[in-house]
Amino acid sequence: MRKLLVAGCVVIFVATAATGCRVVSAPQVDANVFLVKTSSQDIELVAVPRRVSADLPLAEAVLRELLKGPTAAERRQGLASLIPEGAALRSVSVTETGVARADFSEGLQQGIGGSMRVLGIRQQIEGTLMCISGITSVILSIEGQTEGVLQP
Repeated sequence: MRKLLVAGCVVIFVATAATGCRVVSAPQVDANVFLVKTSSQDIELVAVPRRVSADLPLAEAVLRELLKGPTAAERRQGLASLIPEGAALRSVSVTETGVARADFSEGLQQGIGGSMRVLGIRQQIEGTLMCISGITSVILSIEGQTEGVLQP
Protein backbone atom coordinates (compact mmCIF):
# COMPACT_ATOMS: atom_id res chain seq x y z
CA MET A 1 0.00 0.00 0.00
CA ARG A 2 1.23 3.48 -0.92
CA LYS A 3 0.00 6.87 0.26
CA LEU A 4 0.08 10.05 -1.76
CA LEU A 5 -0.77 13.50 -0.43
CA VAL A 6 -2.67 15.55 -3.03
CA ALA A 7 -3.79 19.07 -2.08
CA GLY A 8 -4.55 18.12 1.50
CA CYS A 9 -6.16 14.76 0.64
CA VAL A 10 -4.60 11.41 1.28
CA VAL A 11 -5.00 9.04 -1.66
CA ILE A 12 -4.27 5.40 -0.85
CA PHE A 13 -3.24 3.02 -3.61
CA VAL A 14 -3.93 -0.62 -2.97
CA ALA A 15 -2.47 -3.18 -5.31
CA THR A 16 -4.47 -6.34 -5.79
CA ALA A 17 -3.84 -9.36 -7.90
CA ALA A 18 -6.63 -10.17 -10.33
CA THR A 19 -6.55 -13.89 -10.82
CA GLY A 20 -9.45 -15.75 -12.30
CA CYS A 21 -11.59 -12.63 -12.60
CA ARG A 22 -13.81 -12.10 -15.57
CA VAL A 23 -16.25 -9.42 -16.52
CA VAL A 24 -19.77 -10.71 -16.89
CA SER A 25 -21.91 -8.59 -19.17
CA ALA A 26 -25.67 -8.40 -18.95
CA PRO A 27 -27.47 -10.89 -21.19
CA GLN A 28 -28.46 -9.47 -24.55
CA VAL A 29 -30.64 -10.52 -27.48
CA ASP A 30 -30.61 -9.60 -31.15
CA ALA A 31 -33.35 -7.29 -32.37
CA ASN A 32 -34.07 -4.74 -35.10
CA VAL A 33 -34.96 -1.08 -34.87
CA PHE A 34 -36.10 0.99 -37.82
CA LEU A 35 -34.24 4.10 -38.87
CA VAL A 36 -34.85 6.11 -42.02
CA LYS A 37 -33.12 7.33 -45.14
CA THR A 38 -34.86 10.42 -46.37
CA SER A 39 -34.98 12.24 -49.65
CA SER A 40 -36.96 15.32 -50.57
CA GLN A 41 -39.98 13.21 -51.51
CA ASP A 42 -39.54 9.85 -49.83
CA ILE A 43 -38.84 8.10 -46.54
CA GLU A 44 -37.23 4.69 -46.70
CA LEU A 45 -37.43 2.56 -43.55
CA VAL A 46 -34.25 0.61 -42.88
CA ALA A 47 -34.05 -2.24 -40.36
CA VAL A 48 -30.89 -1.93 -38.28
CA PRO A 49 -29.67 -4.80 -36.10
CA ARG A 50 -29.06 -4.03 -32.44
CA ARG A 51 -28.22 -5.97 -29.30
CA VAL A 52 -30.67 -5.14 -26.53
CA SER A 53 -30.89 -6.06 -22.88
CA ALA A 54 -32.55 -9.38 -22.12
CA ASP A 55 -33.28 -8.06 -18.63
CA LEU A 56 -36.15 -5.90 -19.98
CA PRO A 57 -39.29 -7.00 -21.81
CA LEU A 58 -38.31 -7.07 -25.49
CA ALA A 59 -40.84 -4.40 -26.54
CA GLU A 60 -39.42 -2.00 -23.95
CA ALA A 61 -35.82 -2.82 -24.83
CA VAL A 62 -36.26 -2.19 -28.57
CA LEU A 63 -38.15 1.07 -28.08
CA ARG A 64 -35.49 2.36 -25.68
CA GLU A 65 -32.87 1.42 -28.28
CA LEU A 66 -34.87 3.13 -31.04
CA LEU A 67 -35.03 6.34 -28.99
CA LYS A 68 -31.21 6.42 -28.84
CA GLY A 69 -31.20 7.13 -32.57
CA PRO A 70 -28.53 6.15 -35.06
CA THR A 71 -24.95 5.43 -34.10
CA ALA A 72 -22.16 7.53 -35.62
CA ALA A 73 -21.49 4.77 -38.15
CA GLU A 74 -25.17 4.65 -39.12
CA ARG A 75 -25.27 8.44 -39.55
CA ARG A 76 -22.29 8.18 -41.90
CA GLN A 77 -24.37 5.72 -43.95
CA GLY A 78 -27.13 8.34 -44.27
CA LEU A 79 -29.44 6.87 -41.65
CA ALA A 80 -31.42 9.08 -39.30
CA SER A 81 -34.33 9.05 -36.89
CA LEU A 82 -37.33 11.30 -37.27
CA ILE A 83 -38.24 10.86 -33.61
CA PRO A 84 -37.60 14.07 -31.64
CA GLU A 85 -34.73 13.91 -29.13
CA GLY A 86 -37.08 14.95 -26.31
CA ALA A 87 -39.28 11.88 -26.71
CA ALA A 88 -39.25 9.43 -23.81
CA LEU A 89 -40.92 6.07 -23.41
CA ARG A 90 -43.33 6.08 -20.46
CA SER A 91 -44.57 2.51 -20.75
CA VAL A 92 -45.14 -0.33 -23.16
CA SER A 93 -47.19 -3.48 -22.81
CA VAL A 94 -48.23 -6.32 -25.06
CA THR A 95 -51.55 -8.12 -24.66
CA GLU A 96 -52.07 -11.85 -25.07
CA THR A 97 -53.71 -11.11 -28.42
CA GLY A 98 -50.59 -9.32 -29.72
CA VAL A 99 -51.60 -5.69 -29.30
CA ALA A 100 -48.64 -3.52 -28.28
CA ARG A 101 -49.53 -0.32 -26.43
CA ALA A 102 -46.69 2.20 -26.31
CA ASP A 103 -47.06 5.39 -24.30
CA PHE A 104 -44.62 8.25 -24.84
CA SER A 105 -43.97 11.63 -23.25
CA GLU A 106 -45.25 14.81 -24.84
CA GLY A 107 -41.79 15.17 -26.41
CA LEU A 108 -42.81 12.72 -29.14
CA GLN A 109 -44.91 15.44 -30.78
CA GLN A 110 -42.82 18.48 -29.89
CA GLY A 111 -41.61 20.53 -32.82
CA ILE A 112 -42.68 18.12 -35.53
CA GLY A 113 -44.38 19.29 -38.64
CA GLY A 114 -45.34 17.88 -41.97
CA SER A 115 -47.26 14.75 -42.76
CA MET A 116 -44.18 12.98 -44.12
CA ARG A 117 -42.30 13.32 -40.81
CA VAL A 118 -45.32 12.35 -38.72
CA LEU A 119 -45.86 9.27 -40.87
CA GLY A 120 -42.16 8.41 -40.65
CA ILE A 121 -42.15 8.59 -36.84
CA ARG A 122 -45.19 6.33 -36.66
CA GLN A 123 -43.60 3.87 -39.11
CA GLN A 124 -40.34 3.76 -37.16
CA ILE A 125 -42.13 2.88 -33.92
CA GLU A 126 -44.65 0.48 -35.45
CA GLY A 127 -42.04 -1.26 -37.62
CA THR A 128 -39.73 -1.74 -34.65
CA LEU A 129 -42.49 -3.28 -32.52
CA MET A 130 -43.99 -5.37 -35.34
CA CYS A 131 -40.63 -7.18 -35.75
CA ILE A 132 -41.26 -8.83 -32.40
CA SER A 133 -42.84 -12.23 -32.77
CA GLY A 134 -46.45 -12.23 -31.63
CA ILE A 135 -47.11 -8.49 -32.00
CA THR A 136 -49.89 -7.98 -34.52
CA SER A 137 -50.82 -4.32 -34.02
CA VAL A 138 -49.61 -1.18 -32.27
CA ILE A 139 -51.50 1.51 -30.38
CA LEU A 140 -49.56 4.70 -29.69
CA SER A 141 -50.38 7.18 -26.96
CA ILE A 142 -48.88 10.34 -25.53
CA GLU A 143 -49.26 10.90 -21.82
CA GLY A 144 -51.99 8.22 -21.91
CA GLN A 145 -54.02 9.88 -24.70
CA THR A 146 -54.56 8.13 -28.04
CA GLU A 147 -56.71 10.77 -29.75
CA GLY A 148 -54.84 12.66 -32.47
CA VAL A 149 -51.46 11.06 -31.76
CA LEU A 150 -49.05 11.55 -34.66
CA GLN A 151 -51.75 12.71 -37.01
CA PRO A 152 -50.68 14.72 -40.08
